[in-house]
Amino acid sequence: MATSEPAPTQSDDPVIAHLQGAAEAYRDIDAQRAEDERELEIARHQLAEARSHTQRIQAELDSERWNAERERQRAECLKEAMRQIHGALFSGDVSTLILRACLTISGATRGVYVTARRPDGALRVRAEIDVDAMVGAPPPPVLAELCREALDKNDTIVCNEAEAEERFAVNGGEGLSFRNCVAAPVVLLANLDGVVLAADKSDGDFDDRDIEALISVGDQAAVAVKNRHLERALQTAYVHTVTILADAVEAKDPYTHGHCELASRYARLIAARLGLSEYERALVCYGALLHDVGKIGVSDGVLNKPGPLLPEEVQLMRAHVRVGHDLLRNVPALHDVAEVVLHHHEHYDGSGYPDGMSGNEIPMPARIVAVADAYCAMITRRSYKEAYPESDARAELRRCSGTQFDPEVVDAFLAVLDSPEAQDPDDDEFAECGLLPGFERLQDDVTAGWGGAPMQPVG
Repeated sequence: MATSEPAPTQSDDPVIAHLQGAAEAYRDIDAQRAEDERELEIARHQLAEARSHTQRIQAELDSERWNAERERQRAECLKEAMRQIHGALFSGDVSTLILRACLTISGATRGVYVTARRPDGALRVRAEIDVDAMVGAPPPPVLAELCREALDKNDTIVCNEAEAEERFAVNGGEGLSFRNCVAAPVVLLANLDGVVLAADKSDGDFDDRDIEALISVGDQAAVAVKNRHLERALQTAYVHTVTILADAVEAKDPYTHGHCELASRYARLIAARLGLSEYERALVCYGALLHDVGKIGVSDGVLNKPGPLLPEEVQLMRAHVRVGHDLLRNVPALHDVAEVVLHHHEHYDGSGYPDGMSGNEIPMPARIVAVADAYCAMITRRSYKEAYPESDARAELRRCSGTQFDPEVVDAFLAVLDSPEAQDPDDDEFAECGLLPGFERLQDDVTAGWGGAPMQPVG
């Protein structure tokens, strides 16, 4: 019996085997493709992370570059600020320069510098920029409250938008409403000096770097302030040496005690109202302070005579302006003041002495001293008269306006008498007359060597 052959299987079929091999190959290809896609996805994710990390690093680098540039600008601003403060060694505007430096270096646009010699001491405005506060007077209540808070805590007080709106919207009023602000205690030469309030930052809110910048100004300004103190000591010695003569006059004539100081303060306020330069204000102030120094050469009998003077005695009395002029003109820092002393008895209509000058021929500082001197003489008791009531003294100034006195000066003085400044003298003696006129040239010599450009705000 013959054996039959087994039927062929699919694997033995060449076509089937080929198809099966192709299917396996495709499965391998699909598996490889899936693996490749997984690896590609992983690579894409890693690339995205790398890009994100690169962007973060780039942002950090950009931020560091911006901060470095800002700090460089701060350093340049501080350097320029210190140049200007040191250059102002012999002027009275150190407080303004310190405030301006604080605003510039922090990016603020407005501010005020308030001094307080101790935490519980009286507050007084020493400088202001675009703030409704009077220099030499106490700060407005809303600012005083903020300054007291900074002094009590001995720390900076930051009021950004929301808090500033709450603090100033109701109590601030026009000129005292800030978008943001920072109040920083100022310590100069290891002593509490006051508070700098910087407000309305131009680019956003105040941050820690701004606060550090404000503190650094106080540190850097300490040397300049020390120099200013030394300059004050020098100027005090200089003025006191000269005013010994004025004191000697008051010792001879007890009725004039305090007259020169009062006339000096009034004269300074008139000069300020008329918009005279700082140099002219100093001439006016020192001219009024020393206007009677020539009376040292007038005998006691003439000075204190209770009745009318004889013609010869009148001439002796009138000679005091030339004596005072001759005494002062040989003092370099007071050379120009001597001219004020010489002409403060000239009359606007030309009837005065010693040279019969009239109108604008008379130096403006002398015209101012003439008005202040006359008013102060009228309201005080003298050996030959009783004191006038203030209303009568004002009426006499008006009556003599255009004849004895310059009408413009009389109008300015009458306005001064009604102003708060006339009733609230500053307790800082150097806020009275300021820089000695002859020191102006020395200041010019000092500042000429510094060079440099005006400060630009930190961006």
